[in-house]
Amino acid sequence: MERSFGTVISGNRRRKAELSPEQRAGIVSKHESGQSPTKLAREFACARSTIYDTLERFKQHDTVESLPRSGRPIKISPRARRQIYQLARRYPNWSYLALRSRLPNPPSKSSLRLILIKYGLRKRRSRKRIPLKPSGALKRYRFALKYRRFRAWNTWIFSDECSVERHSKTIGSSSGWVWRFTSEAYRRDLVNIVPHVRDISQMVWAAIWLGGRSDLVVMERDELAPRNGYTARSYIDALNEGLVPHYTPGTIFQQDNAKIHTADIAKSWFESHGIEVVDWPAHSPDMNPIEPVWRLLKLKVFSMFPELIGMGKSEADWQYFIECLKAAWAALDQATIDSLILSMPRRLEALRVARGWYTRY
Repeated sequence: MERSFGTVISGNRRRKAELSPEQRAGIVSKHESGQSPTKLAREFACARSTIYDTLERFKQHDTVESLPRSGRPIKISPRARRQIYQLARRYPNWSYLALRSRLPNPPSKSSLRLILIKYGLRKRRSRKRIPLKPSGALKRYRFALKYRRFRAWNTWIFSDECSVERHSKTIGSSSGWVWRFTSEAYRRDLVNIVPHVRDISQMVWAAIWLGGRSDLVVMERDELAPRNGYTARSYIDALNEGLVPHYTPGTIFQQDNAKIHTADIAKSWFESHGIEVVDWPAHSPDMNPIEPVWRLLKLKVFSMFPELIGMGKSEADWQYFIECLKAAWAALDQATIDSLILSMPRRLEALRVARGWYTRY
């Protein structure tokens, strides 16, 4: 069957792409022969408003070609464009003002932005990462090479501590958005309160493994410590409560290189209990699959107990906060935790490719 004019072209049209002159001519021709705008929009895979605009364009300007765009073209030489690009690549932290100050005939900020966008460069928020030295990156790289083909992750236990604040950014940010009218911007119960001092917080410890997890252990401060802080004795108490009931011989235990982990009494404790501790490289939170679990916990506890934001600081409030943390930990999806552990090969490969430096994890 012979196809009518414009049908073949419209069938190959990319979604949301501009109509070609041939397609516009087909629209005008078919409309003059009596075809409705609705049928034309369906045939040419576009909105009815596009059909009406095309017909009006032909009526007003007697053309099916694209009309000139508004706006003044950027009059900057290719050499100047390359110079702008090279400056942005050499000094990625510079502002638009700093870039313009180094150019002999600086364009406007908007022109500068458009030039860099054409090269694929935009001002984006830099990712937060902990400091790394070349020696630390080398240790991370060697660790990645050693374990990149390791697959028995079911024999590993991953652990970590986390300080959870009731008004931490992760939890409290969810309360930064409220449903309100414009006139209620400063209503006392609708503003986002930012405490001047640290609110209720708690240091917790936990461990995860394929198919399971420990209880969430509330760590106790060491009364013998000079500042009543957390010490290796606090850590050993957490291990006795959370690790010992689940550890079996042949399992590899992972911990980071915090001082309370590597203290002599902690090392002696592991030796006396026959627990094999992996030589984990320092400054490697991106490699530990339990790190994302802490964020999930903070989101979970707020979604389950939004009333925490408005509570006080009494002993009863603190006890309720602890109960909420444990309930949220128990409610986390084990399948999600397992998928994070199974991401270890990808984490190590990313670390190998980065030669021990920063990764996306």
